[in-house]
Amino acid sequence: MKKLNNKTIWITGATSGIGEAMAVEAAKQKEVKLVLSARRTKELERVAKQTGLPPEQILILPLDLTNQSNFTELVETVIATFGTIDYLVNNGGISARAFAIDSPMEIDRKLMEVNFFGNIALTKAVMPHMIAHNSGHIVTVSSVTGTVGTPMRT
Repeated sequence: MKKLNNKTIWITGATSGIGEAMAVEAAKQKEVKLVLSARRTKELERVAKQTGLPPEQILILPLDLTNQSNFTELVETVIATFGTIDYLVNNGGISARAFAIDSPMEIDRKLMEVNFFGNIALTKAVMPHMIAHNSGHIVTVSSVTGTVGTPMRT
């Protein structure tokens, strides 16, 4: 974890589960800068407080992975605030519980829009900055359900 000192880490899906745990763990470095993103601002504020980092080391950046039209602007906000993006952690996502035959196409499309296209679009918005600086890491988080099918998690 010492490699995270003085790094800017952007975590999507930062309001619960793995994203929240990553934010808290990364904050133990004390020199890290965190960008916390998810849809719920109040929950982002709660997680930011939980990290114990001073406000100047945290950027709360509400993000809806289905609203890809503002991703370039969000990237610019991060760079204007911290100067760089060292790590993008694509952790944001949603799930649904249903058998494939019972799941309406609108739900299937929403899952793909958030879990697949949203993460790809954000990555593509961040990549030009990383390429220009010849540095950066992109991390994509998936649950076991993303790899192994289980009943009711189509």
